[in-house]
Parts: sequence; structure tokens; C-alpha cells
Amino acid sequence: MFKLLATFAFLAMTSLAFAAEFTIVTGKGYVRFTVPDQWAVLSMQTKPPVSVAAFQVANPADEGTPHSSNVAVSLFHVDAERGQTAASAIGKQFGALPPTVSTLEGWTIYTQQASQQGTAYTIIDAKKPFADVVVGLRFAWPHLAANPAGYDQSMNGAFESLRRSVSSGFGVPASRPGEVIRRPEH
Repeated sequence: MFKLLATFAFLAMTSLAFAAEFTIVTGKGYVRFTVPDQWAVLSMQTKPPVSVAAFQVANPADEGTPHSSNVAVSLFHVDAERGQTAASAIGKQFGALPPTVSTLEGWTIYTQQASQQGTAYTIIDAKKPFADVVVGLRFAWPHLAANPAGYDQSMNGAFESLRRSVSSGFGVPASRPGEVIRRPEH
């Protein structure tokens, strides 16, 4: 089984109209999600048992500060102890108050306020089983004085767009025109 997971591969990133679709192959299937193409890819670690695609959301307000708006899409292979442990940390309390917990379309969503280097942040974590993994989403953004008007609403909207874009299936995903296939180095 773990050998199957070791064959985990980043399959494709396809540019769509103003978006990039990622398909990550798992041991028994795949997970797809779409992000705006202007999000900078900070890292792409596709090897199990914890796979993470990390992005930075452009915000002129954070220029010259140690703060930034970040998004992570994680795939937790819960058949492995490390994957199960990492998945169980989703929704961990970071601030003085526990996160608000809600459910929507099979997702468990944790929303909270926390502080980093004296700056308030909103953190939204979410998780849902897909194919043979648990998918985790994390949105974290600072509350900066220079944030554009409506920034919180735009980040909440971006979270919803990403959440709705996640899909999965078992077996090999059908290839699509224009896909670029990349596999992790062993």
C-alpha cells in the first residue's frame, strides 16, 4: 500500500482563463483544485503522507512587511500515522478564543482570529475526505491598516471559490488538452 502511495505524482497544471488547475494523483485516485493564476506558488510538495501546495496571495499592503496572505492545499494520507496526525491538527486553536466550527457540503470549517508578530490574522481551516485522502485548506491573512477596502470579503470569497473547486475521483484521471504533466523526483 505504501509503495502505491510512493508513486504519488503531481500530474498536471493546466492554465485556464485566469486560473490554474492542479491535479494531484494519490495512491488510488486523484484530487483536483483550481486557483487564480496570479497566486504565486511558494512550494509544491507532492510526496505522501502529507502533500502540500502553498500559495501567496498578492496584496500591496504587505509589501515591505513580514506579513503575507497565504493559502495551502494539503492532502493527508490518513492510512499512514504521519498523515493521520497532521490531519488531526486541522482546526487547532491559535488565538485566545477557540475557532468557530461550521459544516458546509461535507466540509468541516474552522474560523479563528490569531496574532503573529503583533498583527491580527484571520485563519480559515477546512477539511473533507476526497478519494483516498483527506483534503485540508488553509487561508491565513493579516489585518493590515493598508489592506484594500473589502479585503476580508475578497479573501472569504477566494476561500469559497477554492473550496468549491476541489473534486476527486478514483482511478487514473482522464487527460485534458493542454495539460502539462510533472512528476516528483524520487
